[in-house]
Amino acid sequence: MSPGAIVKVVRSIPASPETVFRAITTPELFARWMGPDGSSTRVDEMDPVVGGILAFTVSMPDGSEAALRGVYRDLDPPHRIVHTWADAGDGVADVSTVTYELAPEGAGTRLVLTHVGVPPEDLERVDGGWGHVLDNLATFAVELETTA
Repeated sequence: MSPGAIVKVVRSIPASPETVFRAITTPELFARWMGPDGSSTRVDEMDPVVGGILAFTVSMPDGSEAALRGVYRDLDPPHRIVHTWADAGDGVADVSTVTYELAPEGAGTRLVLTHVGVPPEDLERVDGGWGHVLDNLATFAVELETTA
């Protein structure tokens, strides 16, 4: 992992840890909340087991695409997910690590996302991006739980 900054984002989500975990680890659900408003996400590969691949492409509103790839390093359903994170075209030196920690909080979930190894020049963009994406996840998880 390259040295870099740490981004930490915390959200209280009024849905169970099981629902939030499922939204993060199920391809068709993940695609519905990952990415900025106006974007679309295609999950190219998702095998949520230790050593499994996470690969997805986000088509941005401006027409550009971001292809991202990672390897699952740890899964403890429904409490923890750890995977690496890199632009699909980057070399091994540009890999960072994303950890989702989910804990019961009242009738919902406290989600702590920690992204370690963020290039310092990307810190503000990545912090804002994760904040927005986790807001999307929170909204989607509530919808998912109320329609289940």
